[in-house]
Amino acid sequence: MARIDDLLDRMTLEEQVSLLSGEDFWSLPAIDRLGIGKLRVTDGPNGARGGGSLIGGVKSASFPVGIALGATWNVDLLEEVGAALAEEVRSKSAHVLLAPTVNIHRSVTNGRNFECYSEDPILTARLAVAYIEGLQGQGIGATIKHYAGNESEIERTTISSQIDERTLRELYLVPFEAAVKVAGTWGVMSAYNKLNGVYASENPWLLTTVLRNEWGYDGVVMSDWFGSHSTAPTVNAGLDIEMPGPTRDRGDKLVAAVRDGAVSARTVRERVRNVLVLLERTGAIDDRRPFEEHADDRAEHRALIRRAGAEGMVLLKNEGGVLPLEPMPGRIAVIGPNARTAQIMGGGSAQLNAHYRISPWQGLVDAGGRERLVYAPGATNHRFEPLIEGTFSVAYFANTELAGEPVHHGTQTNAEAFWIGRIAEGKVDPLNFSARLTGTYRPEETGLHRVGLFSAGLARLYIDGRLVADSWTGWTPGRTFFEEGNDEVIGEAMLEAGRSHEVVIEFATRPARTLAVAGLRAGIGLPLGDEAISEAVAAALDAETALVFVGRNGEWDTEGSDLASIG
Repeated sequence: MARIDDLLDRMTLEEQVSLLSGEDFWSLPAIDRLGIGKLRVTDGPNGARGGGSLIGGVKSASFPVGIALGATWNVDLLEEVGAALAEEVRSKSAHVLLAPTVNIHRSVTNGRNFECYSEDPILTARLAVAYIEGLQGQGIGATIKHYAGNESEIERTTISSQIDERTLRELYLVPFEAAVKVAGTWGVMSAYNKLNGVYASENPWLLTTVLRNEWGYDGVVMSDWFGSHSTAPTVNAGLDIEMPGPTRDRGDKLVAAVRDGAVSARTVRERVRNVLVLLERTGAIDDRRPFEEHADDRAEHRALIRRAGAEGMVLLKNEGGVLPLEPMPGRIAVIGPNARTAQIMGGGSAQLNAHYRISPWQGLVDAGGRERLVYAPGATNHRFEPLIEGTFSVAYFANTELAGEPVHHGTQTNAEAFWIGRIAEGKVDPLNFSARLTGTYRPEETGLHRVGLFSAGLARLYIDGRLVADSWTGWTPGRTFFEEGNDEVIGEAMLEAGRSHEVVIEFATRPARTLAVAGLRAGIGLPLGDEAISEAVAAALDAETALVFVGRNGEWDTEGSDLASIG
């Protein structure tokens, strides 16, 4: 601790304050004068995405999601997963993983249940401890989240979770307490919501009385992204780091608060000490490596992912020993919307660009060949119209009017964008820009297609020069893009099979509600009729075995949105 005390003594107030908020979306600033390196964090929890957008970016290993790991009941396996994830974090030049997620399954409609382990706090605690010990045993910091009471996603940035103290201590706080007392977690992330009327990020009972005084926590508390709402109240309550950067509540505001007496210099010093301890524990304080992100597709991680996925599967019954299908039977009908799509993760900050995705259909083809397989979707399960795939050119404008000459040109591989941090090579303000995407769509069938569009910002979509979907005029908030986007707007267009129809999407930022993000998604689909069910029935009747793949996908199970129902 002598080194940390020396650094604290040598730091100016401004330098101390600089370490209490992000420099950018994924890092704290270095202080070169004192030889303090840059701390980098990455999402978590089923992989290490790195410093890019939630969409695309450098590829990563995709481990089973939390609810699948919870179904294994295997503490030793979770420790192996944590250790493997430490290697994944290093491949992205990061020091801290924003994981694990340990909120409790209290409602089947919670959009983020996929990311959490269980409805049982004891099982959740045991698994979280193993995960953290595996991760931190390799020198990578864990950030257990979301502390506390974030057990649903509806209006999560403003809602107050009203929970009495006994219920908190016997249920919701159990995994966090174990993470502190048993695993010695180096990081805790505060929740977006209020707890009993006070934001978790500025709740002194939660962050100081319980966490530090009762449990003896000696690590860092950071906000969820844009989850800080004040200057003096958060610092005084026990929030060490405001994320992301550039800061909204710290910086000059915090320096002024110290000089005005709203926050004591001693309190700032305590907060900075916690940050420096994290930098020392992770080695970030002396890390001078160039920032490089690698897509390391490791054979040993593939094997672990396969084993963990298998252990998470639950077979309810197997009458007559139907499974496994060995040897492969005669004709197999493969039915359902999830048969040809690999549903490997939910939506939101946990998603990443996986090294590979193997669908049930592809697995069957690889195992026994295509000759005996017949496919019938039967129905769709998408929440949004199917994403428009194909190359789009993007022109960026340094204003919200699509005015003048573009300041940057880029390309993307589909009609989905999630803009955060540094975009257009830094040539536009990520909170004040517009963009025009131009591409084509070539339908497989002629017919009246549905065209869907939603955006965190304003957007409109033209096909062959005609406005088809308008997410610009009369924009209203909905349940997309972490509740910063509107609900999908649907238009219709008669499209011709084999013809390349021009698609143009215009976008402009708008003031954020809470989270400063920008994005859009556009899709086109041809509705299935009753004949699709008839085809699926016929395929099953004509086969020796029918395999039916049903369920939801990451459009439904996603951060920022609860299910409306399970009917």
